[in-house]
Amino acid sequence: MRRILWFAIPTLGLAVLGTLVLGAKPDRIISAHPTHFKNEVACETCHPAATSTTGADNLLPNMETCGACHDIESAENCKQCHTNTEAPGVAPRVTGLAQKFPHQTHVGEGMDCASCHGSTEKAEPRLPDKLLCRSCHETASNLTDCAVCHAESERMRPVSHVNEWKSFHATAAHQDQADCAGCHTQKDCQDCHAGDNVRPRVHRLNFRFDHGVEARGKELNCASCHEDAGFCQSCHQAERVMPRDHSFADWVESNGGGRHAEEGRFDLETCVGCHDTGNQAPTCARCHGR
Repeated sequence: MRRILWFAIPTLGLAVLGTLVLGAKPDRIISAHPTHFKNEVACETCHPAATSTTGADNLLPNMETCGACHDIESAENCKQCHTNTEAPGVAPRVTGLAQKFPHQTHVGEGMDCASCHGSTEKAEPRLPDKLLCRSCHETASNLTDCAVCHAESERMRPVSHVNEWKSFHATAAHQDQADCAGCHTQKDCQDCHAGDNVRPRVHRLNFRFDHGVEARGKELNCASCHEDAGFCQSCHQAERVMPRDHSFADWVESNGGGRHAEEGRFDLETCVGCHDTGNQAPTCARCHGR
């Protein structure tokens, strides 16, 4: 008996090894959303999204869910979705993303599954990307809008944002600001680039005194950060910095308006470049509106 036992152990080991090496492959779930779409099976029949309040909820159907429509005792039926019915497995879940995402809230707002996951008429559903989220949700400063659905433990930093990203992100920002705006607002940029101009230094230290030359030649570059004309006005008015011709004695005259009237009629757009007050009363109205 002992001889038989010692002979059986290595034989069993070889059998297990043979099964692993030469045996059946692990089960793979064949998703059949287009088939269910064709048969008018609603999403909520298999996925209870209406009651899901967090992204950690498992919305994948279990065997009992399948058994409501299919004969799960039939191996032939199981082959429709399982590649290995002898050792059936479970579909892999996407975890660690949008752990706080509330399906219930979106369903309650009248959104259907296709709004985020796409139509399953001819394709499998997809996970929504950031651009799709932005079709409804506006970008907020300091990623506070992202925190509504994403937990602090999640890695939301794009793969392009490597350790040296701060040193060369300006190139990417100039190439595609819309991509940056998917996560960051102008305030996010100004929190770092404004103020003492040292964290990090964007302009040379004497830029305040000679920036006028670059501002005239590279106006679009300036506008990439300083979108509001009021940014220039606030400093120029406080420091009483103005074009040279504005200091001429005949720039403003009570009879006929003086030289500024001629310049205004000839090139009003240049005047508005500095004297644009947005929705408030125009600068001209201070005198001409009397």
